[in-house]
Amino acid sequence: MAFPAAKAHSTRWLLFVACVILGTFIGIFFQHFSTTAPLFRDIVDFNVGVSDVDLLAARFGFHFGLRMNLGTFLGGAAGLFLVK
Repeated sequence: MAFPAAKAHSTRWLLFVACVILGTFIGIFFQHFSTTAPLFRDIVDFNVGVSDVDLLAARFGFHFGLRMNLGTFLGGAAGLFLVK
């Protein structure tokens, strides 16, 4: 038996996360224009990476990055507005 309230909450979170990601992409897009680049510059640009771990039987790498700009915050605000 599915719980309709749980599905509604997961849909709301997905909508919010999609708006934040879309806002970040739009912010990165606006960084390419000279007039809007100062407004949409990256506020947070954090990267952690282990390029190559070799365990003889397996080789893998790990990379995590976080990038935030004005578009991220605008997308989050739009997501909160849509979720309400």
